[in-house]
Amino acid sequence: MDQLLGKVLAIAFVVEVITNTIKTALPNLDTRYLPFLSGVLGVALAWVTGIGVLSTLEIPIRNLFLDYLVTGIVISRGANIVHDLAKTLSLAS
Repeated sequence: MDQLLGKVLAIAFVVEVITNTIKTALPNLDTRYLPFLSGVLGVALAWVTGIGVLSTLEIPIRNLFLDYLVTGIVISRGANIVHDLAKTLSLAS
């Protein structure tokens, strides 16, 4: 599980960097679109890399895309949220 959280944390960091780069490159971009942008990036990277939090935690799920969606949302919230989630899960086990 630690390996999974490390991967999710790394992807979350990449999404933050890409989102900040786009924000810098397009200063006139309405900031209301940034959470949507990071969400799309998070889901896309979870899907492309095949990393799913629910399947790794052995939570049964019927549709694999939903696992990527949940993982992408967690990723899109940023590296700090993923780190807090990792800490919470490690304390629970």
